[in-house]
Order: sequence, then structure tokens, then C-alpha cells
Amino acid sequence: MKIAAAVLLAVVLAAPACAQGQPVRLRSAYSTIAIGQSLIWVAKEAGIFKENGIDLQLLFIGGSTTVTQAVVAADVPIVIMSGATAINATLSGSDLVILGSTKKDPAQVFLAVAKDIKTPAQLKGKKLGVSRLGSSSDFLLKYLLKKLGLDAARDVTIVQVGSSPVRMSALANGAIDGTALSFEEMLVAKKTGFPILLDLSTYGIEGLNSDIITTRRYARESRDIAMRYVRSMVKGVSFFVKNKKFSMDVIAKYTRSNDVEKIDAGYEYNAKIFLRKPYPAMGGVALALEEIGERNPAARTARPEQFVDNSFVKELDESGYIDALSK
Repeated sequence: MKIAAAVLLAVVLAAPACAQGQPVRLRSAYSTIAIGQSLIWVAKEAGIFKENGIDLQLLFIGGSTTVTQAVVAADVPIVIMSGATAINATLSGSDLVILGSTKKDPAQVFLAVAKDIKTPAQLKGKKLGVSRLGSSSDFLLKYLLKKLGLDAARDVTIVQVGSSPVRMSALANGAIDGTALSFEEMLVAKKTGFPILLDLSTYGIEGLNSDIITTRRYARESRDIAMRYVRSMVKGVSFFVKNKKFSMDVIAKYTRSNDVEKIDAGYEYNAKIFLRKPYPAMGGVALALEEIGERNPAARTARPEQFVDNSFVKELDESGYIDALSK
């Protein structure tokens, strides 16, 4: 058994070198320009995809819904986006599947509020903003309110405002009294004096927001390429953690930001939460089904296992490849 395991590990570790002779041109995409999506940027810029025989053409396509359409149409075979959107599409008949989760912390988990609000009770009767009614930000805000002992329907008014920068502007000019933000947005809010009433990340709740998504057909018919992609992302985590300056420079390039303090804080936060073994976040899948179930009855009877394929990460894990990266 030990000899077999050693041979399998040797094959897995040698795979990138074998792949180099025939590089595969592959289009991939990400849906949000945020430090939390920086893993694929760093993996590409560090040449890790090339090591694995992939000539990666990386695209930014704003919005998970648009990215989903591109994957379903096979224009972009494999992407990094919110698995929740993929689940919603699968419930509607597509064959999208989650191969892995680069992290399992929900995205918008910090509740920023107006400067005169100090306690949850002071939120009663206030106006809170979300990107879009019925969206993930709407669901997470209601989840935050529930943790604070408030009823979203009875105690507050939730309004559709738009993207995070627009919501921050609305909070600053008094158009809304609070909103849920991501880590880096929370830093901006704190810097400008807005209190953070709740940090949902301290509750150990899993979410989907930076997941490896493809179609079951692609995973089946192009398994070798999909495996190279997942392997590149796995090695990318190890590289990201060990190469802070390089990673911060890449983040600055892709976000077009010179805010070193923000980039440094974002790097440190994500270096801690990127998953070394990126199995699909099953708790996040369950939470997404709960969210979608509020408007789609099919989600209420669905099982989380229906939406994932953990065989890629499992193969890398059981071969010893992932553990070897830490040595």
C-alpha cells in the first residue's frame, strides 16, 4: 500500500511537468474585483497555471449571473464565482457543479451602521440597504438581523440600493442607516467612523463566494484539464501564504489600488481563510439552499451533495499532493 501511495504521489507531482509539453489554452473568469478573489490572480501571475500545462486567459466578467451564462454556454469552461448562483442555475435545469471552495467564510458579514447607532435596538424603524432585493446580500442582511434578535419584516425597512460603493455612499449621506459589507469594505467604513455592529464571521457560519465552478459535462469530458486547474488553485494557496510581497503587488495591479494599508489588511485576512484543502463548503451549500428556498420550492427538498463534485480535491488530498506543499 505504501509503495502504491508513493507511486500515485509521484505521478501527481510529475503531472505539471508532463503537461508542459502540450499547453492548453483555457478561458476562465472571475466575477468580482475584490481581494477575496485574488487567489486566481496570484496563481496566474506566479506562473502556476503554466506549470500545470494551462495557458490561462483570465477574464473579468462582472456579476455571477453573467458569468453563469458564460459557463452554461461553454464560452468560459471553468470560473471562480459564488457557488450560490451556480446552485440557483442548477435548480433551473443547468448542469453547473462546484468542484471546490477557495474559502468558506460568507462574503458580506460585517454590519456597518450610522454613527449614532450603538446598539441593535436602535436599528428598529431604520432603513437598511442591500444590493438587490432577493439577492445574497439581502439574505445575509436578514441573517445578520436575526442574530441580533431583530425581525427584518417588522423591525426595519430593507431597500434596494446597489453595489457596495453605492451603499457606502448612501450610508455616508444618510440615505440608509446600515448595510452589510465585505472585509475590505468594512475597513473603509471603520476608517471613516462608521461602527460595525456585528461580525458574522465570529459565528462559524459557512458561505459560498469564491468557488471553482464548471459544468458536469466539462468535468467529465475534460477531467484532465479541470484537474490541472484545481491543482493550480491548490498550489496557489501555498504560494499566496508564503509570498506576501508578490501577492500584494498582484492585488495592487488587479484592483488598481495604491492603498497599501488596505491591501496589507486584505492580504492578511485572506491568507488566513483561504483553504489549503479546498473541498466544497457544504455548510455554505446548505445555507445557499436555505436562501434560495425562500423563493424556489425546489431548493427546500434538494440535498447539498447534488451540487458538488469533491473528487478533484479528494484525489489531490489522498495522493499526498496537498500535504507535500506544506513541507
